[in-house]
Amino acid sequence: MIRKILFGLLTALLALSLVGCGGDDSGDSSEKKTETAKPEFSADKAVLGYAQLYSYGVPEDDAAKATGLSAKEIEEAQVQVIAPLIEAFREFPISEENAQAITTQYIEKLQAAMDIKTKLKTDDPKNPVVELTASVLNIEGVSKVAEENTDLVALGAAMAELQAQGMTEEQLKENAEFQKFALESINKFIDEFPLNPEESVEIRCEAIEGSDGKLYWAPADIDRLKKFVTGE
Repeated sequence: MIRKILFGLLTALLALSLVGCGGDDSGDSSEKKTETAKPEFSADKAVLGYAQLYSYGVPEDDAAKATGLSAKEIEEAQVQVIAPLIEAFREFPISEENAQAITTQYIEKLQAAMDIKTKLKTDDPKNPVVELTASVLNIEGVSKVAEENTDLVALGAAMAELQAQGMTEEQLKENAEFQKFALESINKFIDEFPLNPEESVEIRCEAIEGSDGKLYWAPADIDRLKKFVTGE
């Protein structure tokens, strides 16, 4: 599932040379339907979808449906989340195939490590409150790892040595031995990413009109959710 999504996104991103996309519309308000109408999906499932989308870009199918976001809106959000990852990994000359592989591996590891969970805390008919729980990346710790990681240092040294011998960036991308070493080094680097202890935040929800005209629950303050899942 993740590989299929990433293949399409990587194709688009690489074609655009990683040009940034516009902001998502998930927090835009639409006219609400009558007070008697009720969203089909639960608020905790909707918050789970938003949390998964904005943390690593790949929400579970049922959670994605619960957000009411269109396929285009989800893809735009995915690009915002995944583009910086690809750009960071492509600081080293890795092939397009390996760029996809390393991004997939990173997302799978983050998905498992964060263990995002949601629980309906207040079942209010107008503004339910959902408890969102996750272990998020320690941003300061990640920066420190990036500065001190011996695997990245070794990878940089190997790249510099090969280039000094006359190999171009394109030749490095086609060099099987270097590509294997690059993937191993970046994977070891990713494995060292520190996470904060599990924390929770309360997300107040409101009913909005989805892309299909039906009602869906959504975070009343989408920035609060984004900041929580990204460790800001």
